[in-house]
Amino acid sequence: MKISKENLVRLWHHKWAFGGVVAFLSGVFALILATQFDTLELKSYDTRFAIRGAMETEQDDIAIVAIDEESIKALRIWPFPRVYWARLIKNLYDAGAKLIIVDVEFTDVSGNPNYDLQLAGAIKRAENVILAGQIDTKFDARIKGGRISDLQPPLKMFTENTGALWGLGNVDEDVDGFIRRYLLYQPYNRRPYFPLSMQAYLLLRHGGIAKGNINYEDDGHFVIRQKRIPKHDANSMLVNFRGPAGTFPTYSFSSVLDDADFDLGQEDSDIFEIWRKDGVFQDKIVFIGASAEPLQDNKLTPFFKYRGRQKKLPGVEVHANALSTILRGDFISTQSGGVYILTVFLLAGIATVLTRLLKPFRGLFAVLGLIFFFLIIALYVFINHRVWVDVVAPSFGIILSFVGNVVHQTLTEQRERVRIKKSWQQYMAKDVIDAMLEDGKLPQFGGERRELTVLFSDIRGFTTFSERHSSHEVVSRLNEYLTEMVDVVFKHTGTLDKFVGDEIMAVFGAPHYFKDHAEKACLTALEMMERLRALQKDWIGKKQDYFEIGIGINSGKVILGNLGSSQLFDYTVIGDDVNLGARLEGANKQYGTAIIVSEATYRMVRKKARARELDLVRVKGKKQPVRIFELLGMNGLPQTEQDMLIEVYSQALEHYKALKWYQALKEFKRILKHFPNDGPTRVYIKRCLDFMETPPSDNWDGVYDFKTK
Repeated sequence: MKISKENLVRLWHHKWAFGGVVAFLSGVFALILATQFDTLELKSYDTRFAIRGAMETEQDDIAIVAIDEESIKALRIWPFPRVYWARLIKNLYDAGAKLIIVDVEFTDVSGNPNYDLQLAGAIKRAENVILAGQIDTKFDARIKGGRISDLQPPLKMFTENTGALWGLGNVDEDVDGFIRRYLLYQPYNRRPYFPLSMQAYLLLRHGGIAKGNINYEDDGHFVIRQKRIPKHDANSMLVNFRGPAGTFPTYSFSSVLDDADFDLGQEDSDIFEIWRKDGVFQDKIVFIGASAEPLQDNKLTPFFKYRGRQKKLPGVEVHANALSTILRGDFISTQSGGVYILTVFLLAGIATVLTRLLKPFRGLFAVLGLIFFFLIIALYVFINHRVWVDVVAPSFGIILSFVGNVVHQTLTEQRERVRIKKSWQQYMAKDVIDAMLEDGKLPQFGGERRELTVLFSDIRGFTTFSERHSSHEVVSRLNEYLTEMVDVVFKHTGTLDKFVGDEIMAVFGAPHYFKDHAEKACLTALEMMERLRALQKDWIGKKQDYFEIGIGINSGKVILGNLGSSQLFDYTVIGDDVNLGARLEGANKQYGTAIIVSEATYRMVRKKARARELDLVRVKGKKQPVRIFELLGMNGLPQTEQDMLIEVYSQALEHYKALKWYQALKEFKRILKHFPNDGPTRVYIKRCLDFMETPPSDNWDGVYDFKTK
């Protein structure tokens, strides 16, 4: 499809097509934006650990010997003489330790060669010690690549002369300084070097490194024989941390030295003899490392903030957690790139659908619920399946999709509101248009059936009036009159359907529906008469001719919608109940009345309306008779009108229906004494006189037939 201005406009107005574009662009921008907020995703990852909580570690058979503040205080020296290290290794070996991993570097000779020899002897005797080295990387702008690495292994007297293995003590921090990953190996001079925990695993499970049994590149995994370790990046895995600091059983360095032959002075308790007897270290994997804060080897991990406390994790426990993860095999993996991208676009699409189906306010709660549901799913998958599902980019996608669609909806709806207001402001009041737009119940141009009220008004003798006056005066007077009448219709939330010459047709309850449509129509009719009286008074004052009007009102089910030809159509109402309203307007001529309402309308307003029954009539074109009423007022009448036009008139009409012509005539004449020009009374006086002279037939049903429209 050619990208043109017309196509873009067409796309803009097609809400679902444009919504799809918004969802796609939201997904793209969410992926880009997430790269700028990578620390936010890392924090969400940490939160999942805090929610999951600490895990049991008994099955790991791992213990920590910590160089803590208590040890430094008890031994009163730092660094510790290597003779202390020799005694420590000896005591652990004698206590049955399966493996001793020392996370302290012995890369230089000490000031006492004899102590070095004693340490080497203890390592050789134990035959289960792994020492620490490191690759020291420095940044140097003078060197190509800007980095220089230096391998610093333990002294050869501690490894080659003893047969001990060694591993790297390096740990890698993320951009926010937290440790979540663990290096599986580090290349140096095209050779891989393994960290302490990997070296420990190889020694425990495979007796050391066996060439040909390690695959560094296997579909995102680091493979050691049958063990497949999912890689987080090129050479690291995610550590499934067991808990905060102290999750593994931890013992002070000085306490392990405190056997029967070692004097700790005032702190001496020979506690290690009890531990040896109880088998505390029997078959344990023992990590030895610093935990004292002054030694600066404590790290930030996902459990840094846990249960209201903030505490760093000793670096030696990072290695212990990594080994526990490898031994158990409960690795944390990440979703594939394809699934990650698909999730972002899928959720952005769902957000588009929710926003389009719901209004912005409800849509906001829907997308917030979608985000919450997605976060719950991500948490469930992490806890139960150990998969790290990225939540930041999908959440951004949902939010951007919501915002984009709401902006589009707002702009298009605003434009549509302006269009609707321009289309309908000639037919109804501004408040009604606003209410219709607020409800979102716009006209159904395909047509619908609805119960509402129609009002017709017409000028009496307008043809004669037109013949007696100039065209300019006729138009001027008609415009003045119609302006006042339409203003009343709009005031009472009516809709101006059309002008037919001097006739006005108004609808109440469409296109914006309200329950009290009949009452609104009656109030409109009464005020139209009041406005007409004011106009008449003004015209008389100017010595101008004036005219009268008749109003007919009916309520019922009608068909409303766009009616007409394909070239010209209009929003209007049709049906028998519409036609009856027009007939009632004309019936005013028969009775000398101003406002006639049908029985259907009267039933809806009878609690407030002051009306009197006029007749039971059969209009032209209908077989069923209709009871009609004259509307005199709403919510009260002057006492004389109430007594004469309502009470006495009702008694007279009952006599008339009972064929008591004389009694009816007597009561009707009482009314003429007070209201000599009352049209209905004069009509019934004439009928009574006629029936007294020529009684009706025996099958007379009291129905009066209109011969004309």
